[in-house]
Amino acid sequence: MAVAYLIGDPVAHSLSPAMQNAAFGALGLPHRYELLRVRSEDLRGAIARIREDDVLGANVTIPHKEKVARALDGVEETARRIGAVNTLFKRTGSLRGDNTDGPGFGDALAEKGVDVAGRRVLLLGAGGAARACVDHLTRAGAQVTIAARTAARARHLAGDTSPWPVRSLEGYEIVVNATSLGLRGEDPLEDVPLLSGLAVVDVVATARETPLMARARAGGCVAVDGLIMLLHQGARAFRLWTGLDAPVGVMRAALPRAV
Repeated sequence: MAVAYLIGDPVAHSLSPAMQNAAFGALGLPHRYELLRVRSEDLRGAIARIREDDVLGANVTIPHKEKVARALDGVEETARRIGAVNTLFKRTGSLRGDNTDGPGFGDALAEKGVDVAGRRVLLLGAGGAARACVDHLTRAGAQVTIAARTAARARHLAGDTSPWPVRSLEGYEIVVNATSLGLRGEDPLEDVPLLSGLAVVDVVATARETPLMARARAGGCVAVDGLIMLLHQGARAFRLWTGLDAPVGVMRAALPRAV
C-alpha cells in the first residue's frame, strides 16, 4: 500500500481525494490519496515525507507550485516551461516534478468544444495556475491578454496586459479566471456583464458552484468549470504515479458524490 498526497494551504476544500481514491479502487490498487496541509515554512519537511518508500507522489496546490521545484531532483519540460509544478512523482529513485494543469486545462476546453486558436482571451491572474493556462493558450494560437493585481507579474507572462480590476469584457471571446477568487465565494468579475456567447472558464474547483460559473450559465455563456479541469489534470497525475491510464469515467462519477 502506498499513499499520494495533496500538499498546500488550504487543502480542506479539495475534491481530489474522492476522485483519486475512486480511481485506485476501480483498478484494484491498494493505494490511498490524502490531504496534507503544508505551510510555507514546512515545505521541505513535507518533501522529505514524500521521498519515503510508502509514498507514490503528490499533487501541489497554492502557495507551493512555484517554490517546490527547488526541493526536487528534476523537473519535466512542461513544468520548466510553465515555471510551476503541480505533480510530484518518482522515477528510478528520484523525485521529479511535472505540471498537469496546462494539459488538463487543454483537455477541459476540448471536452466543452472551446477552440482557442486565433481567439481573443482575457486571462485573470499571474500565479502558477495562470502560467499553466497561458502556456496552453499561446501554444494553441490564442491571442492572450493578462489582467492581474500585480502588473509586473502580468507583463512577465504576456505582451498584452489589461488593468485590474477588469471593467469590461468587450472585445474578448473567452475569459479565464486563473486566480483563487471564487474559493470563498468571491466573483473576480463582479458587476462586469457576461455577454451571451462568451466562453467563461474558471479554474477554481470547489464543492459549491462559484458565483462566476453561476452567472455564466445563467447568461447563456459556454461555461467550463474547475471540476472539469480538476478531473483531467488528476487523470494525468494518476498516470504519472501508477503508469496506468486513469479510469476517467469513474473519477468523473465520484465528483458529484463528493460535492
